[in-house]
Formats: sequence, C-alpha cells, structure tokens
Amino acid sequence: MLPMLLILAAPLAEPPPGHFYNRPGATLAMRDTALRQCRAITTGPMVETSRPLTPPIGTAPDLPRPYVRTADTIGECMTMAGWNLYALSPREQARWRRLSESARSGLLERWTGALRPTWGRFVRKGRGAGLLRGRP
Repeated sequence: MLPMLLILAAPLAEPPPGHFYNRPGATLAMRDTALRQCRAITTGPMVETSRPLTPPIGTAPDLPRPYVRTADTIGECMTMAGWNLYALSPREQARWRRLSESARSGLLERWTGALRPTWGRFVRKGRGAGLLRGRP
C-alpha cells in the first residue's frame, strides 16, 4: 500500500517539450491527476511472470496468462481516459526552450484545454469517454 501512495504522491515533472496531452476544457490540474492515476495503474503492483512456478499446478487453462507490458502504457492509459496526444516539431521545441518559465506554464495551460492547440501535430485521439475521475 505504501508504494502505491508514493506513486500517487510523487510530484509530476513538467512534460518534456516533445509532446503534450490535450482535452478540450481540461486544466493542468486535471491532466496531472489523470497522469498520476495512469502512472499508478501502469506501474502498480504486478506479478513477476519471467520465472516459472515450480511445480505448475492445474492444467494450462487454469494457469494465469503472463502479463505483457506495452511500450507506452501511460500514454495508452491517457488515451483510454480521453486525452489527445500532440507532438511538437523540432522547431517548436526550440521555441519552447527559449520561453520563460511563466510563458511555458501559460502556454501549456492553454494547450491542455484548447479545442485545437495552436502548436503541435496531432498524434493520437483520446478514445475513452473519461475513464478516470476529474474529467471535463
């Protein structure tokens, strides 16, 4: 239980300027909550299946299936929760790095809740209707 609380309480670093999540009407606080929840879901306690159980009990249908981790589980979770993913071009990333901290915060707030963000290339549409609490 304590490791799960640590995951939920861990501060979220500002996302790298290569991508950002968007959901019309959302705020940065809502995005941070969804990211924390997705991090808890995707990195929570799991059973280690890389070593065989000795001896196996039961028949093959009775044995648990091994867990297969996808490459982008937090991103998939965010997509399932209804968040769109946008990627910044190298040129936009360079512009981002030249901005002041307050300008970055304001811009990220606008992108997070915008109907159509002014920067970035659309990568992936949120598929869920808000599977996590705190949705707009």
